[in-house]
Amino acid sequence: MEQTSHGPVPIRHSFVHEKGIFRFSIISGALIFLALSGLAIWLLPFSVPIEVSVLLHTVLGLLIVIPIAIWQLSHWLATHKVTRSFRKFCAYAGFWTMSAVAVSGFVLSWQAAFGLYTSHLWDRIHLWGGIAALPFLGYHVWPHARKVGQNGLNGLKPNGNFILPDFRPGRRHMWIVSALTATSLFAAMGVLAAVYAAYAPSFSHYKLPAGYKMPYGKDPFAPSTARTASGGPVAPSLLADSKSCGAAGCHTQIYQEWRADTHRWASEDEGFQAVQAALIHAEGAPAARYCAGCHNPVSLLSGYKNASTSIEAPGFKEGASCVVCHAMRRVDVQGNGNYVWGPPKAYLFEYQGAGSAAAITHFLIRAYPRQHDQDYDLALDKNPASCGACHKQFIDKRFNHVVWVQLQNQYDDWKHGKWNTNPNPADRLRCQQCHMYYQSAPSKALADPYDLKAGLDLKHRNHWFAAANQWMPDVIHSPDAAEQTERATQWLEGKKYVPEIASVWPAGPVLPLKIIPPQGVRPGEQVEFRAVITNNKAGHSFPTGPLDLIRAWVEVQVTDKKGRVVFHSGELLPNDHLEPGTFVLKGEGVNAEGQEIVRHDLWHYVGAKWKRAIFPGYSDTYEYHFLVPRNVQNPLTIAARLRYRKANQYFMDFAFPGKHFETPITDLSADRVNVPLAGRTEIRAASSAKRSASNLFVRSGEPRTEK
Repeated sequence: MEQTSHGPVPIRHSFVHEKGIFRFSIISGALIFLALSGLAIWLLPFSVPIEVSVLLHTVLGLLIVIPIAIWQLSHWLATHKVTRSFRKFCAYAGFWTMSAVAVSGFVLSWQAAFGLYTSHLWDRIHLWGGIAALPFLGYHVWPHARKVGQNGLNGLKPNGNFILPDFRPGRRHMWIVSALTATSLFAAMGVLAAVYAAYAPSFSHYKLPAGYKMPYGKDPFAPSTARTASGGPVAPSLLADSKSCGAAGCHTQIYQEWRADTHRWASEDEGFQAVQAALIHAEGAPAARYCAGCHNPVSLLSGYKNASTSIEAPGFKEGASCVVCHAMRRVDVQGNGNYVWGPPKAYLFEYQGAGSAAAITHFLIRAYPRQHDQDYDLALDKNPASCGACHKQFIDKRFNHVVWVQLQNQYDDWKHGKWNTNPNPADRLRCQQCHMYYQSAPSKALADPYDLKAGLDLKHRNHWFAAANQWMPDVIHSPDAAEQTERATQWLEGKKYVPEIASVWPAGPVLPLKIIPPQGVRPGEQVEFRAVITNNKAGHSFPTGPLDLIRAWVEVQVTDKKGRVVFHSGELLPNDHLEPGTFVLKGEGVNAEGQEIVRHDLWHYVGAKWKRAIFPGYSDTYEYHFLVPRNVQNPLTIAARLRYRKANQYFMDFAFPGKHFETPITDLSADRVNVPLAGRTEIRAASSAKRSASNLFVRSGEPRTEK
């Protein structure tokens, strides 16, 4: 058994001694690499070498846990009886801090490999434990000092002794081996990084396709206002591939919700495709870029919006992809897709398929999430301005050749409406709070990692954005189509209960309808009544979106006791058009010749001759007049309902010629009152009551004929 000045050395200590199997010099070299690479990961910017460092740091850290544990045990058995000193205190302090580093490193590795995210607490323990261990271990392993007289210093000092580190040949060899071990590991890291960089796909030299036309100037994306950070096109691979976001262990539930969402099929929408085809026919293929910033950004920003159709272009099945929305760098609420998009920095093997390559990518994203968090920063997505970039539209002279004119504008409605201007901040609501109400994932395995880290447990902001399109999901056979249609219908009817905003958001219909009946009715006389609609819950005007396209109208019917129809308005004719005289909420845009825009051919739009929509918190009043027949049976019943469909029939007949498609109709609200027949005394009293009631309403209007 080997002897030391403190007695015999245990066999286990000999096992890990400098001449043993686990040489201290090699272990210490590995520890030096771990310490320096850990500091580099913390302090240096994201890069391929740093990512390789993360992998080597993890693998090496796991490999040397057992050798270090054996070495520490044998070293303690050999030296625990040594007299107490500051050096011994540093040894114990270093041991316990390194133990915390080892345990936290194992936990983080496990979480990165098999979990949904790595714990911030364990990450801090690993980082600061390692930093705290450095001075203790450094002092403890620094070579023992020895006294050297002036002769040993070659006369550098005439008197006294010097205390110098013990760098005798044996120790010099040990530290040389340690340095070489650490250097070799760094060299291996550099070689691996260089090999990866040589074979990894590069998108930095991506160019516009040959023959790309730019009739609107030097901007390759004009007339869209969307931009990239570089000003040039980016490879479609950087913009699409949303399914990678929904891979197991990532944003699985959110991805499934997005697949059913309007944003996902914004390009595939058959109504949009019909309008785009007409635009291309009228103005040429490059004109389709006007719509693409919002409807098909993958195709636009990759330079594929140059053909007569976008069906085969990249991103057709993705519309507004995950990375398009979440990698916006800046937005401008001017509208028409006015945003700046910047490509995220790729992790190792991110664009190189599935299997083990994808496993490495996912491990790195979880183990080293800093760049992922930065590239997909949610701060902008939580701001309503990110919605305003697309949910606001205008036409300028490049298209209508006449004048700049504002079109749909949900963002400014919200900005100036009650949900954003309420004096009490607690009563205000943002777009995301309503349209992205919290949803719970079925299980933790499907929950969102970011929301789990934020303490929301299974909750996350839903990404199906159920709103007002209850037609298209079934038409294009969208995933989860039936459920998405039902969600849209419930949303329109105001039946969706949102717990987190229930104290602010009113219950009941989005737009409750109330009938103000006449107070007295006599056979043979002309009477009037009113239907009042209040925008109680929508964050913007109703209807919103393209007012020339959407149809919302009031249908009323007056019957007597026997069910005979006395008066009717708002009926659908056999051809699915509305009968003349129907009260319709809509906009009537006109072209330069004064003709009404009825086919959503907005490139001809120069202004509006009529616009009827209800601002948030406001009401609209509709007056009806009819003659009461002399043979009616008491009482009369007035029934009214507010009806909605996504597109008027003129547009449907244009978009789908010969097929006679019609969009489904949803009844948003209804009211029903009984009106007893009265004598002359009651009629005089009713006239006075009607004059008082007329002051309660913000606006009133006359019937409009459906077109």
